[in-house]
Amino acid sequence: MQGSTHLPGGRSVRRAGPGSRRGRIAVPLSLLLLAEAGLIVTAAAPAAAAPHHPATQAGTASPAVGEEAAARLTAAAQDRRVEVVGARTETTTLWANPDGTMSLETHAGPVRFRKGGTWLPVDTTLVRGTDGSVRPKGHPHGLRLAGRTGAAGGDLVTLGGRDHAVSLGWEGALPEPVLKGNRATYVDVRPGTDLVVEATRTGFEQYLVVKDRAAAERAATFSLPLGVKGLKATKNAADRSLTFTDAVTNKTVATMPTPVMWDASRDGRGRTATHRAAVDVEVVPEREGGYSLSVSADREFLADEDTRYPVTIDPAVYFGTDFDTTVIEGETADLSGATGLRVGREWQKNEARSFISFPRTDAVTGQDVLNAELNLFAVWSDQCTPTSWEIWDTGTVSTSTRWSNQPAWRTKAATSTQTHGNGDCGPRWISEDITSVVRQWSGVDRAVDTLGLRATDGTDTDAFKIFASSEDTNAPSILVTFQTPADPVKDHVVYWNDVLQQTFREVGGAPGPLARAGAMMHGAIYDAVNSARCAEGETRCLGAPYLTRVTASNGAVPDVNSAIDHAAFDVLRAVFPGIDYDDEIATARSTIPATVTAEQRAAGTSVGQQAAAAMLEARAGDGSATVVPYTGSETPGHWRPTDATPATTPGWGLVKPFAMTSGAQFRPAGPGGHTSMSALLASPEYAAQVNEVKELGGAESATRTADQEQAALFWANDLDTTYKPPGQLFEFTQILSRQEGLTVAANAKMFALVAFSMADAGIAAWDSKYLTDIDLWRPETAIRLDGDGNAATTADGNWQPLSYDLEGTHFSPAFPAYTSGHATFGAAWAKAMEQWFGTDSKTFTGTTEDPNALGVTRTFSSFSAAAEENAIGRVWLGVHYRWDGTDGVTLGNQVAQHVGATKLMPNSAADWVKYEDLHNLGGCDALGERLVSEHRWTAYQCVAVNPVETPDHVLYVK
Repeated sequence: MQGSTHLPGGRSVRRAGPGSRRGRIAVPLSLLLLAEAGLIVTAAAPAAAAPHHPATQAGTASPAVGEEAAARLTAAAQDRRVEVVGARTETTTLWANPDGTMSLETHAGPVRFRKGGTWLPVDTTLVRGTDGSVRPKGHPHGLRLAGRTGAAGGDLVTLGGRDHAVSLGWEGALPEPVLKGNRATYVDVRPGTDLVVEATRTGFEQYLVVKDRAAAERAATFSLPLGVKGLKATKNAADRSLTFTDAVTNKTVATMPTPVMWDASRDGRGRTATHRAAVDVEVVPEREGGYSLSVSADREFLADEDTRYPVTIDPAVYFGTDFDTTVIEGETADLSGATGLRVGREWQKNEARSFISFPRTDAVTGQDVLNAELNLFAVWSDQCTPTSWEIWDTGTVSTSTRWSNQPAWRTKAATSTQTHGNGDCGPRWISEDITSVVRQWSGVDRAVDTLGLRATDGTDTDAFKIFASSEDTNAPSILVTFQTPADPVKDHVVYWNDVLQQTFREVGGAPGPLARAGAMMHGAIYDAVNSARCAEGETRCLGAPYLTRVTASNGAVPDVNSAIDHAAFDVLRAVFPGIDYDDEIATARSTIPATVTAEQRAAGTSVGQQAAAAMLEARAGDGSATVVPYTGSETPGHWRPTDATPATTPGWGLVKPFAMTSGAQFRPAGPGGHTSMSALLASPEYAAQVNEVKELGGAESATRTADQEQAALFWANDLDTTYKPPGQLFEFTQILSRQEGLTVAANAKMFALVAFSMADAGIAAWDSKYLTDIDLWRPETAIRLDGDGNAATTADGNWQPLSYDLEGTHFSPAFPAYTSGHATFGAAWAKAMEQWFGTDSKTFTGTTEDPNALGVTRTFSSFSAAAEENAIGRVWLGVHYRWDGTDGVTLGNQVAQHVGATKLMPNSAADWVKYEDLHNLGGCDALGERLVSEHRWTAYQCVAVNPVETPDHVLYVK
């Protein structure tokens, strides 16, 4: 059997029968599938927190979430990006960002390799081992160089592993090599000739450096033992390169690009290694296995009087699938082994174009790409005047790609004039936006994406440039930021807002007390989050505290989500003592990852409890519990009950505001400027307003359109068991938060500002309703009674407003008409949102819980448009006059403007303050823009650390 009860200030509603949990809040939690984890989440709980520590890797997730989802939750809680360690590859790194987006950095060459189950960074710096050999500090293919050897020589270089390996030998003694960075120099291995080996990311380059003309003949021809394991070596006759294929599958495993030689001269622009010649190689099988690699330099080049010594002869070997190359008009050699990518027409040579291949991962395919940035290291430019060059999406390339068979140049991604590498504009990192083509890539499933670089004017020698290739220490990379599908768990601010809305449904009543509860809860949450962030460092604060900035007694950095949970929990159970929130706090706490230490949880709990205590103390005796007698009046114009429901919260205008000095601070002059009831009732404006609502707001109106009726019911939410007007506006806030991708920190501040604005709007509206000389009667009374004395109005004793309850009974809310609470609340919300986002023009789709408009959604192109429809909708509903809405909108705007100008102000500093070190300019700008958009700081700047060595930037704020 179902029972019925009457709630103070509300309509009679149905309550659940014996099966319900009286006194408990039941927030609906959905059953969701985490595809990436292959796990079922049985409770749609809030986002999880994570400990604050310098490392930004996602730790072990709680059992309910996979690593990527846990990383997103941790990033939001820590307000910093968190790496999804399990998603690492040799060339890619995946990060979760605090705003819920993901970023994938892809390098054209390997940046790490796996050894014994552990990822190690690629580091081509050469060091000596205890056995005398030389190795890079970290190499994906086990590169090993010889130390000092006896007269018989031996393996000079070994590259590869258990299944595939290549070795180059040296016949004769090798001296102890001189090591410098990634280069080992064996001095005078032959008279007047040094042997040099350079470690690259996937292989090595071996040079013979012929120091003088006297040594040239001896170095013109030489043979090197070429050992292989699991491989076959084949010479490509067209370009003299070598290909190493798997002995069984014939799959290409390694390459030796076309070898070349160059002298020490400089061209007319001052660039070295431009006077070049071909080098021939022959690979001859040996009886005992392996091969002999015969190298023949160009004798004419060596003997040419114009050749300047020393001369370098260069064969190289590379393992792996990463690939970039250069093509030059008229050139038939394979140039994929070069560590420089040439673009444009070189001095006294033909035009060059280059291609970079990036391995694709599943992380970006099919995603909503927000932005993408190409990072290149500019090695050389012929001059410093900015000259135009372009980045294109192209087809794939290979060792056989030449000028004559270039892949298709499909879509231009960017045109740049950044020019570096010469004199005052020396080598440095540069970044370019390539979002447009990466968005195209995300819609195509393929293994490799390729970018082409070319000069805008291929005949302009001033435009010639060289960029570092994938084999260089400064390999190209792409940083892509993309939006993921919504997480199946909510951040804790939004979670507790849901709990608050469910509380509104349970307790019902007038909107003022509900808005006060929301402001108390969200104000305490803000102070808790702000205190937790401040504990990480002064620059991390969200801004000025509302009431207090507290610290944890145990000295640990507080877990933000624990702080949110206990701030909300303590406020709600104090404001609504009849409701049990134990299940809600348990659900929230269950989603915090195991990586959050007991000390951090305790610190967060302490901070949250202190923030809640400060709020409860500040609001004690605020007038919200004071009973003010008010029965209305039978005098025409003054409010009187329209049914058996007495006046609701008549003293609410006397409640202490959250930001205003008093409820009367922005009190409107009165309807149409009238301050006396007699003058108001006699005015033509009054008659016009009564007649308008009579025509448009009646239950049987023939003038009101279907859309106006839908809008009126959409905005109503006057009935208990709905989330009421404050709850609807909080729901809109959630919709905008999700739509705009706000972080936990942003939600903590924005929801607090919205809540303060709505709470003070309720106080201001109730001040004008009850505490002025014009406590205006509802249209229902004005139209049905013949008592206003205005000849322009005609009574209709059968008139009823459109507004109706679940039983079909028409009703008017139980408080005076002027000003409209709905309009004041709505306008305060709209102005708070406009101030937060910096614009009124945001399109969003809102929802309703009014039982007479269930399933209805309405789309608005601006916040003010929503507020204005809300206001006029009360006329269409038959419960307000037009000036109730227009003056309510003005009042709500004033209230929210005051809140925004006086509360939760951004941090400030007289001079620039360092905030964080960021990897590249795009990431720096993104974080800086977020800090400003979240009203944490008012300005930012990104300063390059040392663009010659790194794309890193430092973010400064003030």
